[in-house]
Amino acid sequence: MQRDLLDALRCSKPHDESWLVAVVHVAAGSELIEAELACPVCGAEYRVADGVAHFADVTVPQHDTWPADDQLLRLAALLGVAESPQPVALLGRYAAGSAPLASYVVGPQLLVNASAGRCAVGASRIMVADRLPLGVDTLAAVAVDAANASATMLESAARALRLGGRLVAPAGAPMPAGMRELARDATEWVAETITRASGLVELRRRAPESVL
Repeated sequence: MQRDLLDALRCSKPHDESWLVAVVHVAAGSELIEAELACPVCGAEYRVADGVAHFADVTVPQHDTWPADDQLLRLAALLGVAESPQPVALLGRYAAGSAPLASYVVGPQLLVNASAGRCAVGASRIMVADRLPLGVDTLAAVAVDAANASATMLESAARALRLGGRLVAPAGAPMPAGMRELARDATEWVAETITRASGLVELRRRAPESVL
């Protein structure tokens, strides 16, 4: 997992957004190999092991290779972020296209619930249960496969997208609120965010009341 991702990560528990506190044990340049992540609000703890951030213990199916070049070009077009410096999240089987997709998308990649395999240089990997533990406006685009396309996961993906960011999902998946459909066929739909979600709330100290 890349160190730069730390600023985007949030606790996955149901409470107000909170940054995570990291204790790094082993790193290789910008990559975290072994680390502990903790939430200062609820005390939840997560781990980074072998470079993968674990927010849940999940078993994922093996997706070794991307099916075909034409599907890769289709995905790149649907994501619509060829020149964006913000991360792109690829969930499940889409992560198998990580390495070749780097030729079309310049931003860093976040691979979610991905099987081990070749990935783009600088990609980060995380394992999650039913939601993306990310802050608001942290992603340029997201592609969610059928195995991960629950309503909760799609809502968290929409929340993490920047305004105008695109979400690609299976045709039968529910579309989160605050999104506008751009295109649809028998396989997938693609939509963009049209409303901005609320994120971290800055706490301010109230000035003491005057004493008469």
